[in-house]
Amino acid sequence: MTGILTDNIRGILLMVLARIVFAGSDTFTKLASTGLPATEVVVLRNTISLPIIFLLAWRLGGLRHPGAFRDRVVIGRSVLEGTGTIAFVAALPFITLGQSAVILLTVPIILVALSALIYKEDVGWRRWTAIVIGFFGVVLVANPFAGSINPFLLLAQFTAVTWAFRDLITSRILPRIPSVTVALVNTIVVGLIAVPGVLWQHWQLFGRREAVYLLACGGLVAFANYLYIAALRTGAISVVAPFRYTAAVWASIAGFIVWGDIPDLFGVSGTVLIIGSGLYTFYRELELARARRTVAATELVNTPAQ
Repeated sequence: MTGILTDNIRGILLMVLARIVFAGSDTFTKLASTGLPATEVVVLRNTISLPIIFLLAWRLGGLRHPGAFRDRVVIGRSVLEGTGTIAFVAALPFITLGQSAVILLTVPIILVALSALIYKEDVGWRRWTAIVIGFFGVVLVANPFAGSINPFLLLAQFTAVTWAFRDLITSRILPRIPSVTVALVNTIVVGLIAVPGVLWQHWQLFGRREAVYLLACGGLVAFANYLYIAALRTGAISVVAPFRYTAAVWASIAGFIVWGDIPDLFGVSGTVLIIGSGLYTFYRELELARARRTVAATELVNTPAQ
């Protein structure tokens, strides 16, 4: 089993788990941001996340890498994360969880194209086809075009573009910098980016219910960011990124539990396409892993003894 569990497969599993945790975080963020300014939510959420990430970094040895706080790639990634996060939280009260899912799931399409064009990653036609089918399934699940055009959808799309560039540079972070250290820097920088907005917007007092929402989204987003960063750094972007599509499934489940949203026939059909494309990509990676092991074993057998 250890031989089959390649870096790409580990990255896939981490990505799926990250999307589940993110769905919970987004749910509580949407509940909290309904009556609070976006920048206030971001600052409070990251303030709650910071001690959790700090303890994780201390426990996993992430504090032994102070150079990460001066690393341009790590800082640049965090700035992109913060910019997109503020835009996303600002849009979230005015769009459904399904709409936010489908828009953010354009990130893999943008990301795979960027990784192929800039980093020259090998992306075959089979994976391109699976990605397109998965994206079509996302559209069916979220059904964002059922109503009138919402300008906040454009704000969410800005987040998708920003986060695609964020994910692109995540894989270029030096391997010696632990993922938990990157998550710690990210938590600090994103919170600092939102501070000027808090000074500009009117700070609003909140009650116990909002406090519970903020505690929940802050705790969940801390773990979700760590899992997400680890996923992108473990496997190839072109393999791991398509599994962001599973977020549409978790968003649909969260929408049903919290708001009573029931997916129609389009939603069910889209879910089947998403799961199917994800399973095919997973199967394709297994086949490639087996082929690589077979070639390596053949070369070892055919190598003449010295």
